[in-house]
Amino acid sequence: MRYFFGLLFIILVAVVASKAFSLLIRGELFEEGAFKRSMHESGKTLWLGMKLFVILWLLYLIFIWWVRNRG
Repeated sequence: MRYFFGLLFIILVAVVASKAFSLLIRGELFEEGAFKRSMHESGKTLWLGMKLFVILWLLYLIFIWWVRNRG
């Protein structure tokens, strides 16, 4: 369990550093609200990805049920 939280922390730091580096390269790092907008866009993308995963998982479960019960 301690490895999980360590790995989660490293991933979180990598994501934040990646966003900051991206803003630095584009020259927007010190603009007001740029980092917040960048993180907001990432949150929207993550949320859409999670919804897509759930939809695909449900379709997979329905398909498996259909294959097992068709005959």
